[in-house]
Amino acid sequence: MRPEARLGRVLGHAGGLAAAAAGGALFHAFGVPIGWVLGALLGAAIWSNSTGHGGLGRHARRAGQLVLGCATASILTPALLAEMAVALPAMALAAVVAILVALGFAPAFSRLADVDRKTALLSVLPAGLAEMAGLAQDRGARVEVVTLAHTIRVTALVLTLPVLVGAARQPLPPAEGDLRVTLVCLGLSLVLAWAMNRAGFLNPWIVLPVIVGAALTLAGFRLAALPPWAIVAAQVAIGGSLGSRLQVDRFARMPRVLGAALLSTLLLYAGTALVLAPVCWWIYDIDLATFALALAPGGLAEMLAAAKAIGAAVPMVLGFQLLRSLVTNLSAAWLLGRALR
Repeated sequence: MRPEARLGRVLGHAGGLAAAAAGGALFHAFGVPIGWVLGALLGAAIWSNSTGHGGLGRHARRAGQLVLGCATASILTPALLAEMAVALPAMALAAVVAILVALGFAPAFSRLADVDRKTALLSVLPAGLAEMAGLAQDRGARVEVVTLAHTIRVTALVLTLPVLVGAARQPLPPAEGDLRVTLVCLGLSLVLAWAMNRAGFLNPWIVLPVIVGAALTLAGFRLAALPPWAIVAAQVAIGGSLGSRLQVDRFARMPRVLGAALLSTLLLYAGTALVLAPVCWWIYDIDLATFALALAPGGLAEMLAAAKAIGAAVPMVLGFQLLRSLVTNLSAAWLLGRALR
């Protein structure tokens, strides 16, 4: 790459970061729920669309996911992990119901968006954007449609859910811990996530810190809380990387995909919520904010950031989101083959 091109790319990323941080600070100052994420999303989107620069890329998102995963691990205790284990049947049921709803709506998505069946199924499955876009590329589906559909879903949920459910309670503070243990968790997670990503595992960047942190907690170590500025930086990175993917010209070129993606988001959420509402409220006594974020078919990092910001039960949101993501990602290739046959 020529030096001037490299400089332009660096300046483009720096401008995207500044726009994301400015937007996050503005929204936070006005008290908008998860303002750092939403403001960064809109700020990066404005920068990306007005300048043509990509803004924040996947490396910023991965760094934000690592930090947010480690921050989530810092509130885990043996008692909270036991509580998550008790709710495991509901988490598994939520994952299965979400996949079944997606399979049922995939033919309609294919007709509404005028795309092939492979593209439709990968667009509606409640899994991560990077994972489904990568599988679409491997299987010859339309990557741009899958990317747009998942971006629309996550953006729509991030923009609406925290505002609709409001604040639940004060966020759960982490117990007193050792900062050295937290740094060990962060460093070990970085090495393991990088190795797993190189080996082809899907999106280990937020999962590994939680697993490593839970293992350290069960082993008797306690993680200290990360400083507030690190959590803010992680939220800006996650929101900014999502905003950088919101290209207005894509919406103009694919209005049918936009409509189909919004409808699939609504049906996925409503279908899962209707089945799980009695289980979550009557059996497990889960509050509304936690219920709303736990079942939302959005990004794991975005829903965790929202849970921390509005005071929802982060471990419960983590459990539901993590299990659904793992089940969907592990079964996506098999489901694709079965559906096409």
